[in-house]
Amino acid sequence: MRVACGLIALVAGACSLDVDYTGTLYQCGPAGECPSNYTCVGGFCLPDEAQGTTCALDVTAGQSHTCAVRTDGQVWCWGANDSGQLGNNDATDSLVPVQVMGLAGATAVIAGDAHTCALQAGGEVACWGDNSHGQLGDGTGADSKAPTTVKNLTNATALTAGDMHTCAIANGGVQCWGAGAAGQLGDASNQDHNTPVAIPGLSGVVALASNDDTNCAVLSDGSVQCWGGNDNGELGDGTMTKRATPMPVHLVTNAAGVAAGDRHVCAFTKDGAVYCWGDNQYGELGDGTVNNALEPVRNLLPTKALALWAGRGHTCALDDQKHVWCWGVNDDGELFNSGASDRFSPERTPLIDVDRVAGGDDHTCVRLTTGAIECVGYNGRGQLGDGKRTTQPKPVPVVPELATIAAVSAGGASTCAILADGTASCWGLDDNGQLGDGTTIDRGTAATLDGVANIKKLAQGSDHACAMSATGFVWCWGYGGYGRLGVGSTASSSSALAVNVPPALDIAAGDAHTCVALGAAGAMCWGLGYSGQLGTGVTDITRSSPTAVSMLPDAVAVAAGDDHSCALTSAGAALCWGSNGSGQLGTANNTASYVPIGVSGMGSGVAEIAAKGSTTCAVKTDHTLWCWGYNGDGQLGINSTASKNAPQMVTDSVSHVAVANSHACALKQDGSVWCWGANYEGQIGNGQISSNVTVPTQIISAGATSVAVSNHHSCALTMTGLQCWGGDIWGELGDGVVDWLQPRGVQLPCP
Repeated sequence: MRVACGLIALVAGACSLDVDYTGTLYQCGPAGECPSNYTCVGGFCLPDEAQGTTCALDVTAGQSHTCAVRTDGQVWCWGANDSGQLGNNDATDSLVPVQVMGLAGATAVIAGDAHTCALQAGGEVACWGDNSHGQLGDGTGADSKAPTTVKNLTNATALTAGDMHTCAIANGGVQCWGAGAAGQLGDASNQDHNTPVAIPGLSGVVALASNDDTNCAVLSDGSVQCWGGNDNGELGDGTMTKRATPMPVHLVTNAAGVAAGDRHVCAFTKDGAVYCWGDNQYGELGDGTVNNALEPVRNLLPTKALALWAGRGHTCALDDQKHVWCWGVNDDGELFNSGASDRFSPERTPLIDVDRVAGGDDHTCVRLTTGAIECVGYNGRGQLGDGKRTTQPKPVPVVPELATIAAVSAGGASTCAILADGTASCWGLDDNGQLGDGTTIDRGTAATLDGVANIKKLAQGSDHACAMSATGFVWCWGYGGYGRLGVGSTASSSSALAVNVPPALDIAAGDAHTCVALGAAGAMCWGLGYSGQLGTGVTDITRSSPTAVSMLPDAVAVAAGDDHSCALTSAGAALCWGSNGSGQLGTANNTASYVPIGVSGMGSGVAEIAAKGSTTCAVKTDHTLWCWGYNGDGQLGINSTASKNAPQMVTDSVSHVAVANSHACALKQDGSVWCWGANYEGQIGNGQISSNVTVPTQIISAGATSVAVSNHHSCALTMTGLQCWGGDIWGELGDGVVDWLQPRGVQLPCP
């Protein structure tokens, strides 16, 4: 529908706005104008997030969790909780704040990698969470899901935490505990300690900061001393030599405060100037370059700094007007800038009236002068505290109201469902129109695919998609670069375009190319062909129109990876062509082939073939599953991460396999779903977020009829409906969540 200016309160210049089916997305005006209570993000006006409740005294951000001290002295935490770092006597992630058990009278809180500590009014300290290196300071090495008192520590006035160690200012000196291999405990021992140890000779400390394995202290005379890890020059002494005792930082005098990120450190002086040193690959030093610095360099902050905070690869400063300036990595919007590009010099954020900033690995939170907390950045573990987690590590029902679903498809960061009436609906990332609904609006719920009917199969690449009708008609839409839409041009389209090919039996979309099986006529491919993946006998740069695959007798099915393709013949033989650097052609060698070549040892008993990335899998007529090619994330399912250039037996009783760049899932004959490979966004669906799972793991026990996977997520159609799991940043799980990289109001309950 269209909304005229007179029907809604708009600022001047925003005359007529497109509104989507929910009535919540408006197209921005020419200069970014939006209705009242809306903000322009990515060209669309989104509702402003409700401001967080106003009862926070302090906030801290760990790797994937966040904590706050309330005005009543209670501590509340949210986000990742696999080590008990939320302190609620549980190990389950929480998407909203939960109360830390049995802790009152807190005045400050600090978070490490997976542990948390609170400073109490009497100068005592309590810690909870991961204790693998003694970072809880309770004299043990056992994790604790509830606060435990740090031993032999009194009169503490400030806390700081690295990944796996903790330090406190106490009695004017510094005491540290936890991991010590890099010298970060400062006692010259390079040993772990599970209770505090004093740093000899360090006194008059007024400020303290810690990063991964480094600490820096500001002394009362304005000098800065650092100790611990120094792989990137974060000690600021002109070397890359780790130090087990404090060493003076060069060139910084009159310092007032210090902040330490993962591989860099910044300090500000009493007159508000900022100096930084260490790693600078993301611009985290803020000097306008990406050059590392073994000694402090002057930051380009154009105003006076009153405080600094640092995350994994970014830094933020609070100025004397209560404005926040940030610089460094911005891949998850942690700089409070939805542009998601790194900043090499300080850039003012839209935030006002801020009195504290906390930087985590990939997220940042601020406390406003009102006592409200707002967070921005990656929300994969619920660390933004708004209840809208952008990963789901186990299957969750998809909420869009769809008619009976016949099949599910996934690609890139989007998902589609073919409905029983032959139409289709899609959701997820739509920056190139890959949802095919005539727009480029990312969707967390289903949008109807425009201009196609009688659909039999959908094929989704990284940023384009195609459909094949029951009569073999083919359409494509999305990003048109390299001619991957097959319509004779490289133009993109957010609506389906007809492709001129003979009636197809099957279709597959690779990263930047597409192929169709044509029965006795063989196969045709189009798009990017730099590795010979089009099968024309040469390394074509592009073919924007369908081109016949050479030397292929016939084809009843096709598969497409990043830079290789495969076909299944009517006799059940599997043939592949294109790049073979990881053995993805399955020929028992790593030699590329620009024409189809038989897969080694598979014979004529292949029933299905699938490919993505540089990995290929096939189901044989005896229902055994075989995979080959790249295996760096365990996606071959053979209890190894070594790539294989010949087929490897994975499991049996398989009726269908779905392959993504770094993981795969199989549907077995009993209706169970098994997955394996990369799991850093929960795409395996086993309830965990981990590096990889190298053997098939049962995710759904029975009742599944279809399974689809893509780079970061998976879906299965079951007797009770569609379920999805994994990454959900762009809405690809269909549960209504879309991460627009906006600040979120934390749902902290107030006393």
